Amino acid sequence: MEDEFVAREKKILTILEQEIEDGEEMALVVKHIAERMLFGEKGYADADIRKHVVFDVTIGGEVEQSSVDFLVSLDNRKAMVVKCAAGSLSSRERHVVAAARVLDSVPVPVAMVMDPMSAVVLDAITGKVVGEGFESVPTKEQLTTMVAGRDVKPLAPEKLEREKRVLLAFDAIRCCVPQGANGGVALE
Repeated sequence: MEDEFVAREKKILTILEQEIEDGEEMALVVKHIAERMLFGEKGYADADIRKHVVFDVTIGGEVEQSSVDFLVSLDNRKAMVVKCAAGSLSSRERHVVAAARVLDSVPVPVAMVMDPMSAVVLDAITGKVVGEGFESVPTKEQLTTMVAGRDVKPLAPEKLEREKRVLLAFDAIRCCVPQGANGGVALE
């Protein structure tokens, strides 16, 4: 009976490992799609975008790391974070909003999550969806308009702590989205 249990457990672990590997490969494909779209179709320059940005998240005296796949800055102001996923965008919307709210001392105003089939653009301050589909991915000019004149203030300490917990909970799930400092660029 115990041998049966061990064999079953090994089989389940093998399936889970394959699912994670497949998800990471698909997320990599999505990163390439996003990169081609941002640089090619949407008019961003190399200087506007940092890839795989890793940043520290301090909570309860512990320091963890999180990441975004792309950080778009305009005129030296962080404007949009992008996370790429293998699928299920609706389940990743809250994740990317939390990342946008925690990444810097003030929230990054726009957050986007992409999969191979679509994209969702969100106002990271309100958490509301402002566009769906690849056509909603803002051009450089559109993003400039979206963030112009927005007075973004730091989150209240208690809200910031909640956002950190949400972010780290999603990161811990590791469901098809690579996390942490696996070759990422540290946020300065």
